[in-house]
Order: sequence, then structure tokens, then C-alpha cells
Amino acid sequence: MPVLDFDKFKEDFSLHNHRIRVFTHPFFGTLILSAGLFILYKLNQYVDPWQSWRQALGNATHFCEMNRFDQLIVQPSNTWSNLGYIIIGLMFISIAKNDHKYEHRHNVNNLLAKFPGFSYLIGFSALYMGFGSFMYHATLTFFFQKLDQTGMYFLFVSFLAYVLFKLFPQIKFRGKTYVSNKFFIVSAIIVQLLFFFFLWKLPINILFPALTLAFFAVNFILITKIRNSVSVLSLLKASFITLLIAFSIWVLDITNKLCSPTSIFQGHAMWHLLNTASIFLAYLYYRSETFLSPEEMEAAESV
Repeated sequence: MPVLDFDKFKEDFSLHNHRIRVFTHPFFGTLILSAGLFILYKLNQYVDPWQSWRQALGNATHFCEMNRFDQLIVQPSNTWSNLGYIIIGLMFISIAKNDHKYEHRHNVNNLLAKFPGFSYLIGFSALYMGFGSFMYHATLTFFFQKLDQTGMYFLFVSFLAYVLFKLFPQIKFRGKTYVSNKFFIVSAIIVQLLFFFFLWKLPINILFPALTLAFFAVNFILITKIRNSVSVLSLLKASFITLLIAFSIWVLDITNKLCSPTSIFQGHAMWHLLNTASIFLAYLYYRSETFLSPEEMEAAESV
């Protein structure tokens, strides 16, 4: 039965030449690596190598979890909860690798499967964000705070690049028409570099929520505008609702309304885990999209 279920899952999400290991290997591989890191952490828990580093700014020390500045990891729960980003990042990269190998991918009726560069972009951005946030909460240092903040923008820009590609799948240059996937991927990387070197200084607690809400609004508007696509809309709705719940918990944590400083159950850690779920659901939504031919559109409208 599990094989049959995964076969149906493969069909629904254009995972034509994939095996279940594209999900299990990143999951268990990350857990095994993390187990080794956790043992090293416990052996060196009371070593503090971050004293000479510049401390993080802003609300870095305002999270509910107790700051253990005399230890190797300053905020343990808020640190280890970032493993979810690592897992899904590796999953997206694994999927992209298999998509690229699929000899018939240019005939697949899903743009993420047809153009795996976007899955690579999203996957590496998730990995970058996971590493940056892991090290930020482990050290509360300025350098890794920058990686944490830019990682959030990197992931946003990656998804935005794909949405823009859906809107403008072709571009014209000097009288010739080209598929625009490489243009948007390269543009996304350039914007990410701008965020890393310059734009990361913008007020993230205002800019990022505003951009995220605008991003989901644009997606829901596009659903009504792009009439020749079919997708599992409930996945996008679930992604948005999960993100709203995550943000509510983030606020409760940072304002100490939901707070037990020494507990392993931390609101900000839950924010990380729910964000992981939201990102995964959004990716599956885009993966569920198929585009109808003019004949299929005419048949659908006549029903």
C-alpha cells in the first residue's frame, strides 16, 4: 500500500523518476549528522568560543528562551529547531537533481519539474537560511545575525523568481523569443547578493512581513488571472494559514506572553518548525500545478 500511495503522490506532484528516498535520505541523513553534532555539543557544552565576536543587535536577546552566554550554544531550542530548514532544503535539491536527470522532463506539464533550476535555487536558499539561523541562535553574534536575516530574503526572492517566471515564461530580445527561466534565476541571485551586501540593513521586522503578505496576495490574485492552470489550492491556503499561526507564536514569544525561559518548548523554535511546514506546503502547491492546452481549456469551460 505505501508503494501505491507514493505512486499516486508522484503522479500528483510531477515526481516522475523519483523514489521515496528523495524525502527519506535528507530527513534521516540530517538527523544522523545532527546526532553527531549534538554529542559534540554535549561534550563541549560549557565552552564559550563567542566572547570575542561582535554581539548581535536589535531583538537578539529578547526571545523567551534563556540566553546561556557561558555555553557553546546560547539558545539550544531556538538553534536545533532550524534543522527543519536543512531537511527541506536538501529535499528540494534532491528533487531538482532527479528532475534534471529525467530525459522527458521537457514534456512534463509542470514548470518546476521542467525547469529544475528553480528547485535548486529554492533548496540552496533554504539551506543557507537554516545554517544562518542555526548559527545565529547558537552564537547570538552579529555576523550570523546577518546570515539569518539575509537567508529569509534569499528564500523569498527564490519563490518570487519562480512566480515571475510563471507570469512571463518568455522574453524577447533583439527580435528573438527566449524561455525566461535563466533570466529570472540569474536576476534572483543578483538581488540576493544585493540583500547580502546592502539591503539587509533595512528594518526586517517591517519589510519581511509586508513582502510576505504581498507575495501571498499576488499568488491568490494570479489564481483568478491565470485561467489555464490547475493546482491543489488548499496547499497554498494551508501554507498561508501555517505562516500566520507561526507569526502569532513569534509575537507571543518575543513579547514574553507565551514564555517559559528554561523549557525546551519555545515559541520561537515553534516559529522555525511551522515556517518549515509553510515552505514545504508552498513548494508542493507549485509542484501540483499543471497547465491546460487550449483544447483542454475549451472542454473545461464547456462543462
